[in-house]
Amino acid sequence: MKKWIALMLVMLLLAACGEEDSSAGTGEMPQEVEVEFNTEETADPGEEVLLSATVTQGSEAVEDADEVVFEVWQSGARENSEMLEGTHTQGGVYEHAWTAGEEGLYFIQAHTTARRMHVMPKMELTVGNPDPETIVPDDSEDADAMEKMGH
Repeated sequence: MKKWIALMLVMLLLAACGEEDSSAGTGEMPQEVEVEFNTEETADPGEEVLLSATVTQGSEAVEDADEVVFEVWQSGARENSEMLEGTHTQGGVYEHAWTAGEEGLYFIQAHTTARRMHVMPKMELTVGNPDPETIVPDDSEDADAMEKMGH
Protein backbone atom coordinates (compact mmCIF):
# COMPACT_ATOMS: atom_id res chain seq x y z
CA MET A 1 0.00 0.00 0.00
CA LYS A 2 2.83 2.39 0.88
CA LYS A 3 4.45 1.67 -2.49
CA TRP A 4 1.27 2.69 -4.29
CA ILE A 5 1.00 5.91 -2.29
CA ALA A 6 4.65 6.73 -2.99
CA LEU A 7 4.16 5.96 -6.68
CA MET A 8 1.08 8.19 -6.84
CA LEU A 9 2.95 11.06 -5.13
CA VAL A 10 5.82 10.77 -7.61
CA MET A 11 3.37 10.78 -10.52
CA LEU A 12 1.59 13.86 -9.11
CA LEU A 13 4.91 15.69 -8.72
CA LEU A 14 5.92 14.84 -12.28
CA ALA A 15 2.56 15.99 -13.61
CA ALA A 16 2.84 19.29 -11.71
CA CYS A 17 6.34 19.91 -13.04
CA GLY A 18 5.18 19.27 -16.59
CA GLU A 19 2.47 21.94 -16.34
CA GLU A 20 4.89 24.76 -15.49
CA ASP A 21 6.35 24.99 -18.98
CA SER A 22 3.85 23.73 -21.51
CA SER A 23 6.27 24.28 -24.44
CA ALA A 24 8.94 22.04 -22.86
CA GLY A 25 9.28 18.84 -24.80
CA THR A 26 6.94 19.94 -27.61
CA GLY A 27 9.85 20.50 -29.94
CA GLU A 28 8.86 24.14 -30.51
CA MET A 29 11.80 26.49 -30.98
CA PRO A 30 11.45 29.92 -29.39
CA GLN A 31 11.34 32.79 -31.87
CA GLU A 32 14.69 34.39 -32.61
CA VAL A 33 15.64 37.67 -30.95
CA GLU A 34 16.19 40.31 -33.64
CA VAL A 35 18.04 43.62 -33.46
CA GLU A 36 17.44 46.45 -35.92
CA PHE A 37 19.61 49.58 -35.96
CA ASN A 38 17.90 52.98 -35.83
CA THR A 39 21.21 54.89 -36.16
CA GLU A 40 21.81 57.13 -39.17
CA GLU A 41 24.44 55.81 -41.61
CA THR A 42 26.28 59.14 -41.94
CA ALA A 43 27.59 61.78 -39.53
CA ASP A 44 29.98 64.72 -39.44
CA PRO A 45 33.27 64.62 -37.51
CA GLY A 46 32.69 65.75 -33.92
CA GLU A 47 28.90 65.26 -34.22
CA GLU A 48 27.02 63.48 -31.43
CA VAL A 49 25.52 60.27 -32.83
CA LEU A 50 22.73 58.40 -31.09
CA LEU A 51 23.61 54.72 -31.28
CA SER A 52 20.19 53.10 -31.22
CA ALA A 53 18.79 49.62 -31.77
CA THR A 54 15.34 48.06 -31.41
CA VAL A 55 15.26 44.57 -29.92
CA THR A 56 12.28 42.32 -30.71
CA GLN A 57 11.24 38.70 -30.46
CA GLY A 58 8.52 37.95 -32.97
CA SER A 59 6.15 40.93 -32.82
CA GLU A 60 7.02 41.66 -29.17
CA ALA A 61 9.41 44.46 -28.12
CA VAL A 62 12.07 43.12 -25.75
CA GLU A 63 12.00 45.38 -22.70
CA ASP A 64 14.15 43.07 -20.56
CA ALA A 65 17.36 42.44 -22.54
CA ASP A 66 20.17 41.26 -20.29
CA GLU A 67 22.66 43.35 -22.21
CA VAL A 68 22.95 45.62 -25.25
CA VAL A 69 26.52 46.83 -25.79
CA PHE A 70 27.49 48.89 -28.81
CA GLU A 71 31.02 48.16 -30.01
CA VAL A 72 32.38 50.97 -32.21
CA TRP A 73 35.62 50.99 -34.17
CA GLN A 74 37.18 52.73 -37.15
CA SER A 75 37.91 50.55 -40.19
CA GLY A 76 41.17 48.69 -39.78
CA ALA A 77 41.37 49.34 -36.03
CA ARG A 78 39.03 46.91 -34.27
CA GLU A 79 41.67 46.36 -31.60
CA ASN A 80 40.96 49.97 -30.50
CA SER A 81 37.19 49.54 -30.33
CA GLU A 82 35.02 51.13 -27.65
CA MET A 83 32.38 49.13 -25.75
CA LEU A 84 29.40 51.38 -24.92
CA GLU A 85 26.52 50.08 -22.83
CA GLY A 86 23.07 50.75 -24.24
CA THR A 87 20.31 52.04 -21.97
CA HIS A 88 16.72 50.90 -22.43
CA THR A 89 14.37 53.78 -23.26
CA GLN A 90 11.01 52.33 -24.36
CA GLY A 91 9.47 50.00 -26.91
CA GLY A 92 12.50 47.68 -26.96
CA VAL A 93 14.83 50.56 -27.93
CA TYR A 94 18.34 50.69 -26.41
CA GLU A 95 20.55 53.76 -26.90
CA HIS A 96 23.91 55.35 -26.16
CA ALA A 97 25.12 58.81 -27.23
CA TRP A 98 28.58 58.73 -28.88
CA THR A 99 30.64 61.49 -30.48
CA ALA A 100 31.95 60.69 -33.95
CA GLY A 101 35.70 60.98 -34.29
CA GLU A 102 37.73 61.85 -37.35
CA GLU A 103 36.60 61.22 -40.90
CA GLY A 104 36.43 57.59 -41.83
CA LEU A 105 34.34 54.49 -42.01
CA TYR A 106 33.24 53.16 -38.62
CA PHE A 107 31.65 49.85 -37.73
CA ILE A 108 29.02 49.50 -35.02
CA GLN A 109 28.13 46.10 -33.64
CA ALA A 110 25.26 45.68 -31.17
CA HIS A 111 26.18 42.77 -28.88
CA THR A 112 22.74 41.83 -27.60
CA THR A 113 21.87 39.18 -25.03
CA ALA A 114 18.16 38.65 -24.42
CA ARG A 115 16.01 35.71 -23.45
CA ARG A 116 18.95 33.30 -23.41
CA MET A 117 20.00 34.24 -26.96
CA HIS A 118 22.92 36.31 -28.23
CA VAL A 119 22.91 38.21 -31.53
CA MET A 120 25.53 40.60 -32.91
CA PRO A 121 24.34 42.60 -35.93
CA LYS A 122 26.76 45.06 -37.48
CA MET A 123 26.33 48.29 -39.44
CA GLU A 124 28.58 50.85 -41.12
CA LEU A 125 28.70 54.55 -40.26
CA THR A 126 30.45 56.98 -42.62
CA VAL A 127 31.86 60.02 -40.81
CA GLY A 128 32.55 62.99 -43.05
CA ASN A 129 33.82 62.35 -46.55
CA PRO A 130 36.64 59.82 -46.08
CA ASP A 131 39.18 59.04 -48.77
CA PRO A 132 38.22 55.58 -50.13
CA GLU A 133 41.93 54.65 -50.06
CA THR A 134 41.89 54.82 -46.24
CA ILE A 135 39.00 52.39 -45.82
CA VAL A 136 39.92 48.88 -44.75
CA PRO A 137 37.27 46.15 -45.09
CA ASP A 138 36.25 44.61 -41.77
CA ASP A 139 37.65 41.10 -41.66
CA SER A 140 37.97 40.97 -37.88
CA GLU A 141 36.65 37.98 -36.01
CA ASP A 142 33.53 38.36 -33.91
CA ALA A 143 35.07 35.88 -31.46
CA ASP A 144 37.67 38.54 -30.62
CA ALA A 145 34.86 40.91 -29.68
CA MET A 146 33.26 38.27 -27.46
CA GLU A 147 36.56 37.91 -25.60
CA LYS A 148 36.75 41.70 -25.18
CA MET A 149 33.21 41.69 -23.71
CA GLY A 150 34.44 39.43 -20.92
CA HIS A 151 37.04 41.99 -19.78
